[in-house]
Amino acid sequence: MTYDLVIKNGTIIDPALGIHAQKDIAVAGGKIVALENHVSDNDTHDVIEAEGLLVTPGLVDLHVHVWWGVAHLAVEADPACLYRGVTTAIDAGSSGANTIAGFRRYVIDQSATRILAFLHISGMGQLDNEIGELEDIRWARVEKAVEAAKLHANRIVGIKVRLTDNIVGSNDLVALDRAIEAGEELQKPVMIHVGGSINQFEKFMEKLRPGDIVTHSFTGRPHGILDNNNKVVDAAWDALKRGVIFDVGHGAGSFSFPVAEACLEQGLGPGTVSSDVHRYNIRGPVFDLMTTLSKYVHLGYSIDDALALGTIKPAAAVGLPDHIGTLKVGADADIAVIQHRQGTVTFTDADGNERAGNQIMLPVETLRKGKRFNPQHSYHPKLSGHPHIHKNK
Repeated sequence: MTYDLVIKNGTIIDPALGIHAQKDIAVAGGKIVALENHVSDNDTHDVIEAEGLLVTPGLVDLHVHVWWGVAHLAVEADPACLYRGVTTAIDAGSSGANTIAGFRRYVIDQSATRILAFLHISGMGQLDNEIGELEDIRWARVEKAVEAAKLHANRIVGIKVRLTDNIVGSNDLVALDRAIEAGEELQKPVMIHVGGSINQFEKFMEKLRPGDIVTHSFTGRPHGILDNNNKVVDAAWDALKRGVIFDVGHGAGSFSFPVAEACLEQGLGPGTVSSDVHRYNIRGPVFDLMTTLSKYVHLGYSIDDALALGTIKPAAAVGLPDHIGTLKVGADADIAVIQHRQGTVTFTDADGNERAGNQIMLPVETLRKGKRFNPQHSYHPKLSGHPHIHKNK
C-alpha cells in the first residue's frame, strides 16, 4: 500500500488505547491506516522521523475562545490551537443563539482546526468585556438556544453559562436553571463558569447533573471549591460522585496552584484539563494547552495521565471518545508530535504564583487529517530550536 505519510520511531502514547511504546504510524487519505511496531517507508510520499519524540493523539481542548473578531476575548483558532498540538478546539460560549450562524460560517467552517462549541445560554454570547452578557436575564432564552443548537447539532456539544458576579449579577441561579433546561431538552451537558459569584459554590453544585462540567474548578476567586479552612466543600465531593466533571479552564484569572495543590492533597484532581486560551493570556501565563498539561506533570501526574486529561477524557466529556482523542486505525489522522523537554522551567498560575519545574511538553508538529502544521507562529518563549526532522520523498 502507498502511504501519504509515515511517522517513524516515535514513542506512541495513546491513553485511549493503553499504548506507551515505540511504534510507527501510517497515514493515507487523511486517516490512520496502520499503527504497528514497524511500517515500511519505502512506498510513501513523506516521512516524519520522530525518534526521541512523543507521538500522541491530537489534543482536545475543552475550553477555548475562537470567535475571532466578534467575541472580545477570542483568538484565531489555527495559530492558537492547531500549531500548538490541539486538533479539536471546543469553544466555550463565545457565541450564543444570535451569533452562532456567523461563527459557523466565518470561523468554524473556514478553520483547519476542528472546532466544536458550547453554545452560550445568552443569545449574544461573549461580545463585550465591560457589559455582562447576562446582566439582563432576558438574553437567556431557552427556546432560542435550543433552536440554534439543533440547527447546528453537528457542532454544538453543550450549553455554557458564566456565573461570575460582573457577568450575571444576581441572576446566577436563574441563568443556571435556564442553561440546565436547555441542556435537558438537548440531552447535552452544561458547562458552568465558577468563581467570584454572588451565590455560594454549593448552590450551583446542587443543580448539576451527571456529565455536566465545572470549568475554572481550581480558581482562587471567592466562592470556589475550597472552604475557609482550605478543605474541599462537601458539595464538590457529592457532585463528583454523581458524575459531574471538574475541568481546569486555566484562563487569565482562573487557575491557582495553591487551590489545585490543596485539592490534590485531598484526593480531588481534574477530570479534564483545558486551557481557556484567549487574547488576554496567550502570551502568558497560559500560552497553550500543552503548557497547562505540563503544569499537571509538575504537580505529580505521569505524562500518560496528563495526556489523557487532554485527549480521551475531554473527548468522552462531549460524547466523542470513538472519534477524537485517539490514534486507533480508522480515526482521522489528528496527531501531535511532542518534545518532552527536560530542564528548568518556571510555571505561573493565573494569580502570579510561580512553581519551579524541570520538564515541559512542547509541540514540534501537528497533523490534522494528515496535513502538517508546525508551531512557528506561537508566542511561547520555549518554542525555539525544536528538532523538526523530516524528508520529502
